[in-house]
Amino acid sequence: MNSRRTIILIVAVAVGLLASFGLVNYVRNVEGAVYDNAEPEIVWAVRRPIAKGTTAEQAISQGLIYETEIPAEFKPATSIEDPSLELAGLVAVTDLPVNSPLVVGNFVAPDVVNTGITDRLEEDNLVTVTFNVDQVKGAAYLIEPGDHVNVLSVRPIDDPDTFEALAAEGLSEPADDADGAAATSEEGGTIATYGYVARYLYQRAEVLAIDRSLAPDLGETEEEAEGTAGRNGGLITLAVPPEAAQVILSIGVENLYLSLLPRTYEPVELPPLDYGNTVLPGEDPERLTPYGPDGDVEEAR
Repeated sequence: MNSRRTIILIVAVAVGLLASFGLVNYVRNVEGAVYDNAEPEIVWAVRRPIAKGTTAEQAISQGLIYETEIPAEFKPATSIEDPSLELAGLVAVTDLPVNSPLVVGNFVAPDVVNTGITDRLEEDNLVTVTFNVDQVKGAAYLIEPGDHVNVLSVRPIDDPDTFEALAAEGLSEPADDADGAAATSEEGGTIATYGYVARYLYQRAEVLAIDRSLAPDLGETEEEAEGTAGRNGGLITLAVPPEAAQVILSIGVENLYLSLLPRTYEPVELPPLDYGNTVLPGEDPERLTPYGPDGDVEEAR
């Protein structure tokens, strides 16, 4: 009787082992199928908890973040590719949990995190000025809180025949032709090389907020932020001195164009164009490209 029970027990154990082996193989096959359909990609993730206010440099030097692989379909659209470059000078906007992938918005400018909005304004005696820009005038909605922008005034030339608007601002009138007479169209009006007057209103203005948000929530993409919080990428709030706010509003917010800047940008004097010059840069052998006659982007930088 005992031997019969022993045989039954051995058979049961063997069946259990076979079932376990089959289950393990099944799970492995499923995992393999998932990875076959989605090649793994490298992302940066949190190795140990990162406290709010921790600088990116500390997170990198202390090994708080690390590279890991995940299926491509699970990689966030806004994941960080190069922390040392993309997060330079930034701090954690909130406590970051272990194993969460690093995305745009996890780290922001220190002045956004360390103080409240009113404290930040009071500290530097600044005020806010808010206006709407469309995707063209707002750098395709790529601007984030903490960024800096150049603010340009762009206004159409209402009367291209006389250029009174240009003359009123002390700019030169249209150039004459080879015989000394003003170049004219078939209808007899002066030919305008430029249709708009674009001038730098301010350089390196600080973006305090986009819509009502200082930064996207942890792990939230721009599209998700817009969908859940009604974020409008074109509603810009700048932090500026009171007199600058007055100038901006006097120019007219409908005339503003924002140009996004690198962190290393240094303001320099940029005089208005000579609107009487009928030679465009691409026709001038001394200019030709935005980077000079050789078109070398690296040298231009």
